[in-house]
Amino acid sequence: MKVLVVSDDEQIRNEAEFGFPTGVEISTASDSREASLRMKTEVPNVLIVDIRTGSAGGFGLLRDMSQRATQHGIPVLMLVERAQDEWLARQAGASRVRIQPIESSELVAETLSLIS
Repeated sequence: MKVLVVSDDEQIRNEAEFGFPTGVEISTASDSREASLRMKTEVPNVLIVDIRTGSAGGFGLLRDMSQRATQHGIPVLMLVERAQDEWLARQAGASRVRIQPIESSELVAETLSLIS
């Protein structure tokens, strides 16, 4: 199983890298542009996308994914900062939305539930 974590927050990337059980392959990207490039060669089973991903942002990444056949339908856990952003995240295509901060164990459990 492959998980791509897209966040400009080093703490979120680190929690994901070390929080998942053995056998889950974690890759990270610090912004949506880097994530888009990475997904051209490796398609993850699930994405964790922080709303604050620099460049085009998390919403832009989800919009771009919806237009690519190989990326359309990949489950996405979007991390937002305010409850008001939840509706926007769902409209952009997020499968699940969580308000930050989020505990590492919750991040892992939410992500794994998207692909089980």
